[in-house]
Amino acid sequence: MLTGIWNSVAGYVIIEIKGKGLERFLNLAVQAGIEIWHVRRTGTAAITARVSVAGFYALHALLRGQNVRVRILEKRGLIMRLSKLRFRKALLYGWVVVLALLVAASRRIWFIEVDGCDTVQEADVLAALDEMEVRVGAWRTAVHTSELGGALMESDPRIAWAGAKLFGVTLLVSLKEAEAIPELPPAGNETPASICAAKDGVITGITVYDGKAKVHVGDAVLAGQELITGVLRSDEENTLLTHARGEVIATVLYSFEATVGPTLLKPAETGETRTQTRISLFGWELPSKCFHGDEAWETVREERAGGFLLNNCFLPLTVEQIRLYALAEREAAATQEELEKAALQKAERAATEMLPKGARILSKKSETVLLENGAVRATVFITTEENIGETKEIKEPHGEQD
Repeated sequence: MLTGIWNSVAGYVIIEIKGKGLERFLNLAVQAGIEIWHVRRTGTAAITARVSVAGFYALHALLRGQNVRVRILEKRGLIMRLSKLRFRKALLYGWVVVLALLVAASRRIWFIEVDGCDTVQEADVLAALDEMEVRVGAWRTAVHTSELGGALMESDPRIAWAGAKLFGVTLLVSLKEAEAIPELPPAGNETPASICAAKDGVITGITVYDGKAKVHVGDAVLAGQELITGVLRSDEENTLLTHARGEVIATVLYSFEATVGPTLLKPAETGETRTQTRISLFGWELPSKCFHGDEAWETVREERAGGFLLNNCFLPLTVEQIRLYALAEREAAATQEELEKAALQKAERAATEMLPKGARILSKKSETVLLENGAVRATVFITTEENIGETKEIKEPHGEQD
């Protein structure tokens, strides 16, 4: 393998040997230590072979007294190709300049990639890098990747961590954004109030801004139960009240039912038919007479009655004759599979309409039951995570307020 690589670099020639003493000549070449490979017979008295440049010149010493002739068919190898350029100095100098430019270009940064942007815009990061003189075309040695991350963190408080690495001529900047600090809700009404559960659920998180928490994470609560109380202190003489503020996140289980069947509305042919001509040019349908404006023809079944394609025309024109069958929604028998699909779609629509907009769906599963009358009842169970707290004014007396 190494010999083949060396011959490809140093160069070799493909030769043709003709004569009556081919075998004797090849034996003499092998005894003389001349390496010959890829020997192929091309005729009764002719062969082709490959030999190194030095071996080719050594073969001439063996030709004396032998009834054979040797000629070169092709020259191959890197040295051979470069030797052809010795009389084309401009081209050779051009390649030297190109190689020099490539070497010089590899010492600079030509691409900057930013990963991890969400709130922070990529343009802001590139602008910060530009102020640090890190830009496209900058020298690689002038960019200290170990210091670049800290400089980016100082330039923008939204960046919690940043790092940089060089991959060839590409600078990869990775960053992690800081989590936004939640803003406190406005104080608003100062009427004493508590936060109660608007629905049943299991608490997964509670944040209190004003008031005192009455439940903990993991507690199961019922609708109407007090979650954050506005009663800070109460005894026989004095009561300290506030307007409770906070957020109580809980998982809530919903179930939505829908029943359909035993029949379904299906499109059925009314018996009316009409014919329409459809013309297409370049794949676009041209305006033609149709009946879809009529309510009776809003739903139709199409059937191709005939047509032709002008293949020999310089314009790709297609003319089709379409027969339209008017359809109308009518009660018809349905399979259990069709009933289950329709019931599930109806239950899904009810869920979409009734689920709170801010609820995050954690899981969803469904089940169907075939009823005695042939109808199908579908139930969709959805588990959400949402804020279940609702503010309720404190009306019961708690003694004299401080």
